[in-house]
Amino acid sequence: MASIFYKIYHNDVKGLKTLLKKKPSQINEPIDLFGTTPLMLAFQEGADRRIIEILLEAGAELGTKDQWGRSALHFAVEWDRPYAVEILLSRGCYVNPRNVNGQTPLHWACDRGHLHIVELLLSHNGIDANVMNDDGDTPLHDAVQKRKYKLVFLLLNQDSVNLEIVNKEYRTPLLEAVSDGHLGIIQRLIARGANVNAVDHGGNNCLHLALKRENNFRSEVEHMTMLDQYCVELELGNEERYSGVVLASYLAHHGANFYCKNKSGRTPLDLIKKENLKKMLKTLFSPQCRWCQENMATVRLQPCGDIVFCENCFSEITFKRCPVCREYTLSKSEFGAPKFEDMCVKTEATCQELGAASQAIESPVLKERDLLRVAKRLGRDWWQVAILLGVDATELKIDDESIDAVKQGYLMLNEWFKNCDPETRTHATLSAALEEAECFAAMECLSLDAK
Repeated sequence: MASIFYKIYHNDVKGLKTLLKKKPSQINEPIDLFGTTPLMLAFQEGADRRIIEILLEAGAELGTKDQWGRSALHFAVEWDRPYAVEILLSRGCYVNPRNVNGQTPLHWACDRGHLHIVELLLSHNGIDANVMNDDGDTPLHDAVQKRKYKLVFLLLNQDSVNLEIVNKEYRTPLLEAVSDGHLGIIQRLIARGANVNAVDHGGNNCLHLALKRENNFRSEVEHMTMLDQYCVELELGNEERYSGVVLASYLAHHGANFYCKNKSGRTPLDLIKKENLKKMLKTLFSPQCRWCQENMATVRLQPCGDIVFCENCFSEITFKRCPVCREYTLSKSEFGAPKFEDMCVKTEATCQELGAASQAIESPVLKERDLLRVAKRLGRDWWQVAILLGVDATELKIDDESIDAVKQGYLMLNEWFKNCDPETRTHATLSAALEEAECFAAMECLSLDAK
């Protein structure tokens, strides 16, 4: 195989044509022990377009993979050959092949910052921008982790890109952006509608992650007057403009919860050492009712102590467990008037009391659009809910090659929706299954949809 190697390496167009006429079988034979094909070599070495055309006309296979599961398209992306990507896509090359780590060419293009190639791939009809690799990362995760602001912007212009897919660390792209400290990317994700109250495996929301950062945030966006405003309100100097506490205030302004407890029982406020600063934040961001999201929350649940609902919503909702920490209430508390710092908390109640107060309320009927919202939060856990709803997943028309968890979850929910008893096609039925499967993010989304 040394002969074909050198003819490709030296861009010997005439010699390659002659060789392939004499020995056409060499076109798809590996040139090394790793399974590299002549076509892969051509992309690696940046061979002339004529060389590539000769190989393709001679029958070079587009779907062949090497020892690491890399296809010819992976090679074209790896070595930043936009012209090669164009040729392959025009020839009908499969655009979503995965290597041994589950990475598609789009993953690689985002990881390496190849902007033009990302544009080419996204413009292809068959592209799946939500493929998860073996770590659960989508191309958007990769672009965020590598701080590729322009690539993030490009991906977010695609309606099909899912912002709520979680990786093995249970982090959405927004949580990755906050952890990495990139304000510009955070701003783009929030503008696109990213969930600011998603939590990672440790139960940390974006405010926990912002306040844990030791270094200031970075930004590629224009001056944000909102940051100046919070510097003034928190009595901080200009040097604190990109600090964790100012960025946490920015995130809280967009709905992030300062009173969310992680698995260690700590809220973001608990991470702030300066008491005067903590007090100012409590004044600026008093707890909001989890149900109406308009009134100040005044009901403290026991024994967890989470301040969850306003009094208006208190008698109208049903929760078996605290919607914040998911703990069951083991004993009832008496009504009283404990204080929440400078604010008077007027009512104490147990989660069990909340349920008893509203059993007579009829559960709203589900709509198909609710199913999509739930599917976006379910992610890869959809199969658990399928079992609890009595849906036979083996009967679903799901492509075995598809790894779009949102699409799979929606198909499952839609199957249940179409075939279940109309009387049970309610928020209550689905919410009970979500709760038993411990899919709390999806359950909370469903609760908000029921308002």
